Amino acid sequence: MDNPQPTVTDARVLTLRTGEVRRQHWGGRDISTAIEKTEHQGRVFVSGSGFIGDEQGDLVHHGGLEKAVCCYPAEHYDAWRCEGRDLGPGAFGENLTLRGATEDRVHLGDVFQVGTALVQVTQPRTPCNTLSRRWADAELPRDMERLGRTGFYLRVRREGHVRAGDAFEFVSRPSGAVSVADVVRVMAAGVTDRDALRALTRAPEFPERWRRQILRRLGEQSLL
Repeated sequence: MDNPQPTVTDARVLTLRTGEVRRQHWGGRDISTAIEKTEHQGRVFVSGSGFIGDEQGDLVHHGGLEKAVCCYPAEHYDAWRCEGRDLGPGAFGENLTLRGATEDRVHLGDVFQVGTALVQVTQPRTPCNTLSRRWADAELPRDMERLGRTGFYLRVRREGHVRAGDAFEFVSRPSGAVSVADVVRVMAAGVTDRDALRALTRAPEFPERWRRQILRRLGEQSLL
């Protein structure tokens, strides 16, 4: 896991969506979720806690300053469709659907200018069972992780306005940064690659909660 030169050179926002919490009856149970989001054509203000008008049904696992904005690469929709899963626009409940910013190109700690806002990549998205229930597809979250099609979260470093069509322009990357794709790959591998897991714990911007989880898995609680 080295630190290559930035490869996000032509990324762009294809769509911007926000959603309010609604009760849904999916998978045989009622849940409160904002995964179904409405597309916006005009500018939308993004604050430190996310886009105005966007909500989260599960505040334990979603939202907050470190997960203020959820992004998903448009390239994955093409791949899912070719494999027989035509899930439709906004299927993964993302705020921003991006073209040109896949997980192998984007690194934890990367800073981007989008519209008048400045944002920073914080972590991969962890697929949840709400996606399974929404699409009646129990394997979808596991396949997202197995295939590295998770998407990722952003924190907002400077509030501003964003709209569909805005460039997702690379600004900076911390030394020693690790790609979102590498994080997903190594975390999904369990303890089979101990050296790779240790390397993640030393990577800049790697979430502290995940670092502690890895050290427990490695039996290295003394480093907590």
